[in-house]
Amino acid sequence: MMNELKVKKDFTNIYTQDSPYEYLKEMERLEYDISDSTKPLYNSIINQLEDKLSRPINVLDLGSSYGINSSLMKYDLTMAELNNFFLNGTEPTKKETKQFYDECTSNDNINFYQIDISEEALKFSEDMKLCERGINVDLEAEKLNPLESFPKIDVVIATGCVGYIGYKTFSNLLKVIKNRQSNYIESEKEYTSPIFAFSVLRMFDMNDIKEVFEMYDYSIVKSDIKPIRQRSFSDSKEKAQTISILHDMKVNTEKYEDEDNFYADFYIAKSKK
Repeated sequence: MMNELKVKKDFTNIYTQDSPYEYLKEMERLEYDISDSTKPLYNSIINQLEDKLSRPINVLDLGSSYGINSSLMKYDLTMAELNNFFLNGTEPTKKETKQFYDECTSNDNINFYQIDISEEALKFSEDMKLCERGINVDLEAEKLNPLESFPKIDVVIATGCVGYIGYKTFSNLLKVIKNRQSNYIESEKEYTSPIFAFSVLRMFDMNDIKEVFEMYDYSIVKSDIKPIRQRSFSDSKEKAQTISILHDMKVNTEKYEDEDNFYADFYIAKSKK
């Protein structure tokens, strides 16, 4: 999977700022709007769980960056509204940003917990109350012991970060979840395994990740919705290399990547038990 990553433009420098200003500026340039498209998909899973469990739902957002999913879902914003606030003139101050979020209506039936490799992005998200708590950790390289400090997670989401994270991350996560499940069973409390929902660019091979989910007794399915547009290609090289990978995978790029955009599939994984 990591070879495919070399094709993608490196955005590391914009993930380590104190505010999402530079990140949103670059994403607006590339017409990044997948979070608008995944929002109703995530919300539908959360609403079903809410009806079933009759309590607030705990969501773990992997690769959460500046809490974009939380902004859209907990505060019912759109990417356009975020861009209008952050990019309309000079970069807003921390006080102005806090005021912006305070004036939004918050959905108290969703509690966000976040994991990201960028300490700065997580700090912003915590300061703006976009999450209950964030953990700064490399999902691929480190043990996820800090996850034990989170409450029971109901839904795990990831938008645009699968590829940067791969089967090791899901293996580490599922191991923690399984251990926690065993502890619940011992204490005779009911435990429902979290549902995973995430978007994956079509150029990433999902076989290793699927095997990990199967190993942990999860069924994982690619949603039958049509591929979701993620963003424009940053240049002709990114486009050519992506299409070349997809053609090697025997994936038809007509009407999708041929039209100058990255496209992602949407996956849902649920425990078989």
